[in-house]
Amino acid sequence: LWWMNGNGRTDIDLSAVLYGTQYKYLDTLAYYNLKQYGAHHSGDIVDAPKGAAEFIDLDIERLRERGVRFVVMVINSFTTQPFCDLPECFAGWMLRQHPNSGEVFEPRTLVDKVDIASNTRICIPLIFDLAEQEVLWADIAIREQPRWNNVRNNLTGVSLMLRAISGMVKPDLQTLFRLHAQARGSV
Repeated sequence: LWWMNGNGRTDIDLSAVLYGTQYKYLDTLAYYNLKQYGAHHSGDIVDAPKGAAEFIDLDIERLRERGVRFVVMVINSFTTQPFCDLPECFAGWMLRQHPNSGEVFEPRTLVDKVDIASNTRICIPLIFDLAEQEVLWADIAIREQPRWNNVRNNLTGVSLMLRAISGMVKPDLQTLFRLHAQARGSV
C-alpha cells in the first residue's frame, strides 16, 4: 500500500484477513497484530506528507501448511478521508522467489498496481486464493461502522465479500464471445 497525505495528516491502514477452507476466519494481520501464520506486517505509518508505504510479507507455503486458503487484502482510511481526496493511493503485490531473499522493497516494482481512488473509506482490492494459486480481482467498497474504522469492525462485510467473489461463476472467453456473437447475429 502506498499513499500521500491529502489536506492534512492521513493514516491509511493495510490489513490481510486470513481464512481457511469453508471460509473459516483464522486471523487478521493489521497495525494491531503484526505477525501471524507465516506473515509479517511492516508496521503502522500514521502520517505521509511525502508518501508512505505499508506492506505485508506472505510466506505462501507456510500459510498453506497452517491451513490458510484465502488472504483478503483490506485497506482502511483510519483518519476517514475518502480515497478520492488523496493525491496518490495505490496497492498491489510483488513477487519474490525466496523468502528473505534480500530483494529491496520498492513500491514502483509492483507486479500489478491498483489505483485506490473511490469515494469510500474502506476497500477490498483483491483476494489471494492460495489453493488455486489465483488473484481474485475484487475492487469492492465496504460501508464503515459508525465508531471505529479498522478491519476488526468489518469482518462480517469482509467475509460476505470473500464468499461472493470466490464463489462467483464466470464464463470463459469462448462462451462469452459465442454469446456475444449469437446476440448480434450469427456465430
